[in-house]
Amino acid sequence: MNSGPTQLKSVHGTAAAQSPRAASREANYALGVLSIIYVLNYADRGIFSLLLDSIKKDFRVSDTAMGLIAGFGFVLFYSLLGLPIARWADRFNRRFILTAGLAVWSVMTCLSGLAAGPWQLAFTRLGVGAGEACGIAPSHSMLSDMFPKEELPRALSILTAGSSVGIFVGSLLGGYVSQYYGWRWAFAAAGLPGIGVAILFRLTVKEPVRGAMEGPQADTSLHSVMETLRFLFSQVSFVYITIGGTLMGITLYAFNIWSPAFLHRVHHLNNATIGLLQGGVAALFGVAGVLIGGFFAERLGRRDIRWRLIVPAIASIASCPVSLLFLFLHSLPGALVCWGLSTMCIFAYAGPIYAVYQTVSMVRMRALASATFLFLGSLLGLGAGSALIGFVSTQLSRRFGEDSIRYSMIFPSVLGLFAGVFFWIGSRYLAADSARASSEPSPAAAD
Repeated sequence: MNSGPTQLKSVHGTAAAQSPRAASREANYALGVLSIIYVLNYADRGIFSLLLDSIKKDFRVSDTAMGLIAGFGFVLFYSLLGLPIARWADRFNRRFILTAGLAVWSVMTCLSGLAAGPWQLAFTRLGVGAGEACGIAPSHSMLSDMFPKEELPRALSILTAGSSVGIFVGSLLGGYVSQYYGWRWAFAAAGLPGIGVAILFRLTVKEPVRGAMEGPQADTSLHSVMETLRFLFSQVSFVYITIGGTLMGITLYAFNIWSPAFLHRVHHLNNATIGLLQGGVAALFGVAGVLIGGFFAERLGRRDIRWRLIVPAIASIASCPVSLLFLFLHSLPGALVCWGLSTMCIFAYAGPIYAVYQTVSMVRMRALASATFLFLGSLLGLGAGSALIGFVSTQLSRRFGEDSIRYSMIFPSVLGLFAGVFFWIGSRYLAADSARASSEPSPAAAD
């Protein structure tokens, strides 16, 4: 591994000095459409978490079963297919991959409403996961070829803000539709718009030139999977932010999936009210967190590249106390305020982290770099984390009844402390790793 801290000052100028030109109008338009796709990606997830208790009651299953469907039922294909799809995105047309994925997950979301039982619902969630595996890594790779490195934290933060907007749209729409028409129609309302957006994206967004922001000297060689992974895991900052990002993934997914059930069981709110509250909190505070995180990472990162990881470190550490207050305050207004602050801190890490992944990766490694993080974050966060909370809640219900959900969510609340430490350590190596990604001699091209 390269030695990071001692090289910081000598490579800082190289790491920060970048791109041959500013982002174009076409780049900003592509960012807008990709952000809409991101909204649709998370609208489905917001709806599912909101409908979790209704589906559980209809199918007469336990929290453990719902945790498996919400987690592994989605994440199995999402994680397993994410890596090979990212590899295709590093080799082939990213626009086509994204279009196909959006169409697939939109159709499978609609079909979720036709499930007659938990096994059929789990099957449709596998299909949704397979489609959504085509979304994030290709988007990150495309934007890294459209925006200069100095602007990439902001661009990826705007893209990531679509997750909060998606939760808002999904929660608001799902809460209203499920309250008056049932949970099955809520899935149809979430899935249908994606088909039209897939057509719009395919017809109006162009595939960018690889390495365009690095200039004519950019190495656009394709490397073997082993060469790519060997290079990425030799980047010290990549290792630390992958560990920290995985821990924050557990926290993010746990609160996204189980917060509506917590509000229903502990504060006795109905679906329409929870949908409105979750939508408002997730959209307002989530978007604020993502944009604030991206703004400070970009602004402070121009002076010292380490801030691109220090900002998410601070936000992750701050998420712990406010998350615990959300769980244990008996006052609903106070709990909602802490929920909002927790959401803001949890989401603030995402944009800067995604930008750093692109910065410490070589040109045709970028989709696989993002997918590696998404694989671990989703498998452990959305898969194991969600299932674990459901299992613990089921076990504790014998003693605490409906309050068992409160105690089962303590574990993801404290992970922000550890994630922040890993981000902080990773920041010491970021300048050296960024410079190395730009200047490393290309391994032999393969497959």
